[in-house]
Amino acid sequence: MYGLRRQGSLISSTRPELTRARLVFCSIVIAIMTLPSAYSQISIPGVSSRFETNQMIEDIIDAESAPIRRNEQRIEGLEKERDAWNRLSRDMSALQDAANTLYSFRNPFLQRIASSTDSSVLTASANREAPESVSSLEVLQTASADVFRSASLPEDFRVPGGRYTFGIGDSEISVPFEGGSIAEFVSSVNRRASQIVEVRSVRDTRSSRVLIFEGQITGATNRLNFSDDAETLALETNTIRPRATEADRDIRLARETVTLEDGETGSAGLSDGTVVLEPTSRAFVDAEPRVALEEGLVLSFEISVENLGREEVQEPVEPRGPTVPELGETELDGVRVPFASSIFDLPEWVRPEPPAVIDDLNIVTLLDGTQDFALPPLEDTDGFITVSFPVGEALSGITGIEVTNRSTFRRVRLQNVRIYDPDAVGDFEPVLALETARDARLRIDGIEVSRDTNEIDDLIEGVTLSLQDTGSARLRVEPDAEAIKNAIIEFLALYNQIMVETNILTRTSREIISQISWFTDDEAAEAEERLGLMQGDSTLNQLRSRLQTIMMNPYETRLGSELRILQQIGVSSNASGPGAGVDTRQLRGYLEMNEDVLDAAIAQNHRAIRDLFGFDSDRDGIIDAGAAFEVHNYVRGFTQTGGIITTRTQSIDRRISDANTQIGRDSERLERREAQLRREFAQMESAVDSMEDMRRRLEGLNTNQNR
Repeated sequence: MYGLRRQGSLISSTRPELTRARLVFCSIVIAIMTLPSAYSQISIPGVSSRFETNQMIEDIIDAESAPIRRNEQRIEGLEKERDAWNRLSRDMSALQDAANTLYSFRNPFLQRIASSTDSSVLTASANREAPESVSSLEVLQTASADVFRSASLPEDFRVPGGRYTFGIGDSEISVPFEGGSIAEFVSSVNRRASQIVEVRSVRDTRSSRVLIFEGQITGATNRLNFSDDAETLALETNTIRPRATEADRDIRLARETVTLEDGETGSAGLSDGTVVLEPTSRAFVDAEPRVALEEGLVLSFEISVENLGREEVQEPVEPRGPTVPELGETELDGVRVPFASSIFDLPEWVRPEPPAVIDDLNIVTLLDGTQDFALPPLEDTDGFITVSFPVGEALSGITGIEVTNRSTFRRVRLQNVRIYDPDAVGDFEPVLALETARDARLRIDGIEVSRDTNEIDDLIEGVTLSLQDTGSARLRVEPDAEAIKNAIIEFLALYNQIMVETNILTRTSREIISQISWFTDDEAAEAEERLGLMQGDSTLNQLRSRLQTIMMNPYETRLGSELRILQQIGVSSNASGPGAGVDTRQLRGYLEMNEDVLDAAIAQNHRAIRDLFGFDSDRDGIIDAGAAFEVHNYVRGFTQTGGIITTRTQSIDRRISDANTQIGRDSERLERREAQLRREFAQMESAVDSMEDMRRRLEGLNTNQNR
């Protein structure tokens, strides 16, 4: 009885806010006090380590952690939603860029490609400035640089030290060399002067080598020359030798040397060293003293043959004859007397012959006393061209040049006449020239031109020609159909990606994923996790619906009704066809493409296809209509700073932050709660130990009394 009263006193003294766990604990304690001694060692869960006190505390904390778990689950869902919006943002930005590419200044419809019918003759590249065209080209001569070879040199030949200077045109580089072997000399020159000359050493026999000097700049005026110790070495190695002829000469075009003759329809003139011959005029150029010619000499001059256009001849009209005014009348003594009309005896009119039209391109004739030599006919040119002719094989000398413009519709200009040895370099000539510096010569649509390089970028706007060899080829400059097609395909693929993603996020049917044939297993698994994540989201539903409408709408083009919708170029989203059922994949908004139809449309109407994607409807120079334009403008509302996606992700970030803050608060509260529980359970465990001790004493006292 004492023990019960003691226990009652203990319970009554406990604070009234005991938790249910403490009440259970106290009930267990009372049960202990009422148990016989045989049960004194029973295990009581939650009282001490032997009673699983820690497990009881963990269970209590776990039950009170439910709000934290709910917030963690909420954060996980919000993070998935944010990731979905970020994924959409990336896809929509890519779609926006692809749409912009189809109508902006970068659009592929302005890209050009150049193709040659014979790439062994020439190749070409074109930029966006190149006009569509077809040209006929004939490469008469490719440009080259000087390549000289030395005589055979022994293997142990030593190049003396000195200053070796090499030049081409106006460029010159000096190479200091301390002296050494052929290999050391070659390495030193190539290391310091490679912009001008490349030197090679080639073994011509088992015991000797030759040096090859190769100029690095092409063109007739870019001759390779040697000076300082390089000249000495070139002479000693029999690479060059003093010139054997003095025939080189510039033929002056001045008042003292040029005789001009006006023609019936045009005059001849001389201005600043240039002879100008209008139609039917001519000029004689005096080359005295006579130039003695030797084999290998070349006559060179610059000439322009300008076609002025043939004027239409008006049919002559028979003259009406003189017109005499009426003479009136006179009056004398009341009598009126009219004057008699004048009488003319006009000759019979004979229709005159129309003026002759002369088309003659035989212009230049070389004179040598009584012997003349007509140069081959020229052709119309676009500005001045350089004409070179090997006169050493045709004449023994030249005393003058006759330049005659017999044509009635051309203007001829001549300048810079000279006779020279093409193999000579200054006062020297190569002993063995493997290649001689020369200009490229070609005809384009019948007009001959020359350039000092094989890379020519100033004949056709936006086109660079690369001459490979002599021969003929046709050059076509046309739209880059492959670039146009690829840009459209990329645009459609990115559009379909947006459709796929919105369908996955807003719908729950697994059929959506199984119908996407291009998904890998990993991509399909990732899509399963996003399936239905934003089901019912009105923004995404509106996005999908609006994009579908844009792609199906008609748009104005230069072809009118012949081309107004994407379906007319092979792009469609037809849900059914003749005799076919509904295809749910097409109902989901995915676009398909018929490549054959698209290829044919690009080949025939690439400009109208450009209009379909971006069109200037009010002709103010700014694109304001078209499928790509509309997609770009609509998607921009989602992707721009402060747009729909930014607003949604910022809202999600705030909700995640709020949830994390709440989790922090709840975690701190639970930490305090756990500490409190451990203190209280420790106190209870101590009280139980005291009561057990008291029980043992009482039992011992009862045993003594019974005795």
